Amino acid sequence: MSKRNTLAGVARFAHLLGITPRAEEPKDEDPDAPVQGEDESDEDFAKRCEEYEKEKKAKSAKNDDDADAEGDDDSEEAKAARKAERARCAAIFGAKAAASRPDMAAHLAFETGMSAAAAIRMLGAIAAGQPKGASLASRMSSVKPPVVGSELPRDAQPQGSAAAATAKAIVAAAARARGEKPAAS
Repeated sequence: MSKRNTLAGVARFAHLLGITPRAEEPKDEDPDAPVQGEDESDEDFAKRCEEYEKEKKAKSAKNDDDADAEGDDDSEEAKAARKAERARCAAIFGAKAAASRPDMAAHLAFETGMSAAAAIRMLGAIAAGQPKGASLASRMSSVKPPVVGSELPRDAQPQGSAAAATAKAIVAAAARARGEKPAAS
């Protein structure tokens, strides 16, 4: 499968990654498609195009039948059940609400037998409680970075705390390993 076909297959789930849809790219043209000759009438060309499409569909159906014959000996019911389950999972992940909680969408799709409509309603209810438009940058702006004790001025370092004692022991051990005399505290 080419990269383009792979991307086209998952494009309907791009919202899970925060990718917004854009205009669809034009499909590659069929190199074997009939081309109208200069002396050919529009009616003759239309008939040739119809015949070409019929042949193309027949070949596709034959290839599908051959693939089915070579592959599984599954019954039609099993194939239909797999197809329905895939459609249910795709519907759940295709919902806009799945973008806010892909973990929950995965749970509902793969771990429950819930109908797609019920799962989508549940995802919608869960998404309603999620903060809107909170980007990573905005969430991280409220987090204060940790202050390492050795970066503080000596008079601001916590004295007597277990963390300070551990930090001093580590610094002293590193100095001894380098063959230096540990700094006096």
